[in-house]
Amino acid sequence: MFRILIDRGLPVCIVRMLINMYLTQFGKIFWAGILSSQFPIFNGVRQGGVLSPLLSCVYIDNLLVRLSESGVRCYLGNNFVGALAYADDVVLVCPTP
Repeated sequence: MFRILIDRGLPVCIVRMLINMYLTQFGKIFWAGILSSQFPIFNGVRQGGVLSPLLSCVYIDNLLVRLSESGVRCYLGNNFVGALAYADDVVLVCPTP
């Protein structure tokens, strides 16, 4: 994701800030009135983060473009429908059962 942001022209200082934000990400679980110890989170887009929808779109955009250009063709009329995406939901469609 960070390479994609750099390739799209985001200043390196901003990318470094995001990398630091993700490297220092920790979580705790609250269950049945008990709070767990802190543990590191190593992957995924931050749940509930202000930038999460934007970063998710930046990441998934490349995947959807690659799918569109892959040669697998699913069309509805003149529109490519090999993948339908909205927010963090993606539906993949294939040309055969």
